[in-house]
Amino acid sequence: MKPRFAVFGCNPLAIEVAWRLSLAKTPFVMVDSDAALVEAANKEGLVAELIDYTDDEALRSVGIGSHIEGMFGLFTEDSENVFLAISARALDPYLRIVAVCLAPEAAPKLLAAGADKVVDPYEISGARVHELIERPEVVELLEQTVFGQQDLNAAEITIPHHSWLHGVHLSALRKVMTQNLILLGVVDLERGKALILSTRGIDHKLDYDDVLVVIGAQSEIDAFRALIERTSPPANK
Repeated sequence: MKPRFAVFGCNPLAIEVAWRLSLAKTPFVMVDSDAALVEAANKEGLVAELIDYTDDEALRSVGIGSHIEGMFGLFTEDSENVFLAISARALDPYLRIVAVCLAPEAAPKLLAAGADKVVDPYEISGARVHELIERPEVVELLEQTVFGQQDLNAAEITIPHHSWLHGVHLSALRKVMTQNLILLGVVDLERGKALILSTRGIDHKLDYDDVLVVIGAQSEIDAFRALIERTSPPANK
């Protein structure tokens, strides 16, 4: 099977992403321009390749511009991820690009460079601290699934046009949630592709085609999806 995704970077974060893709049986290719990091990833049991990411032909050789559907830019330098996003976007205008940023000021640069989503580890850490205070039982579940190597998934659920959630605020959704999930936030495509974190104090008004981002066990995600797809609201908890 040809790889569907490309992981750029062989650092600890990239290795964790690669293992998640492996567990999901998703074909991917893993590459880096640092020979020592590639060797370290290989020793972890992953298949990683050494390439020059600044060379367009090298990017094409791993499938950018052809069969690769999505790409993770996980280098440890923001400048490398920005350059990579520019190069990959030029080769494939439809490629889905997710990049990590280490400095907050790098996020708009990555988006301008062509990234579809930018992950800020510090912002996610802040969200986790808030969840720890507000919903400690959910965080306990998250800890168990992460360190217990059990079922943990992130999902993006689009609000369908028949859903009861059209015109409903995020706070109202939380009141009827019975699933053990962390609701990270919502992507309102009318406002752009940035994730509006649910911990920012913004009681976002939901609309059709908004995308809800959650983390949890697959069975809980499926139950949450069923809740979203209802045509009428459930009774409050």
